[in-house]
Amino acid sequence: MNEKIKDEAARRGISRLCHFTPSRNLGQILSGNSGVLSTSKLRVDERHIFAPTDLERLDGHTGHISCSIEYPNAWYFDRARSRETLFRDWAIVFITPKYLWKDGTRFCPRNAAASYGREVGSGELAFSRLFASEISGARGRKYSRSSFTPDYCVTDEQAEVLIADEIALDDLLGFAVPSPEQAKNELVRLKLLSIPEKRIQELKVVVAPDLFDKYRLSASLKQGKRPDETLFDPDTLI
Repeated sequence: MNEKIKDEAARRGISRLCHFTPSRNLGQILSGNSGVLSTSKLRVDERHIFAPTDLERLDGHTGHISCSIEYPNAWYFDRARSRETLFRDWAIVFITPKYLWKDGTRFCPRNAAASYGREVGSGELAFSRLFASEISGARGRKYSRSSFTPDYCVTDEQAEVLIADEIALDDLLGFAVPSPEQAKNELVRLKLLSIPEKRIQELKVVVAPDLFDKYRLSASLKQGKRPDETLFDPDTLI
């Protein structure tokens, strides 16, 4: 465990990590005991469930799971959703931030697929690069922090955290969807899949449409504002 990263994450007020996935994967994630698995840890018979986006690792880190700090990488998220033509519903899974200081976690100050993963590093220096005053991003574009940039936000919105092997089920805080209708549908699906009731009740389900819109999310963060997130009331299912 890296205590320096832990202290810095606390100072910055980082409350969670995010991992986006087609919502049809939620049942697979929540039905077992493993939680979220890296590409290399998925069994052959599990791979058919996941979309190509989940399995494609242009950064070469197949033993790691792509995540982001506090909010999703909305730009890559938008590209990923555009490739999925059959199952259009997606969810953003919230994860405890403790993986930031866990051994084996890696960091990239921009999209990790850039330069085929050559900018990925580990340790407190690599972590601090996520918050550099200026980052060279996609197509040579420069991204800079301003006086409005919250401490918990990375400089380049496409910066990634790569978590080794798996994310334990107990470390999933909940998930976000873009509408109340999808929240209802997801919880009904989980019940139909016989996911334990206690497990479902422990999940924080929020409706947060701005997290699914790259322009609105980016604009909010540039202004130093947190996008609205409304806790979904499961009692509305009754």
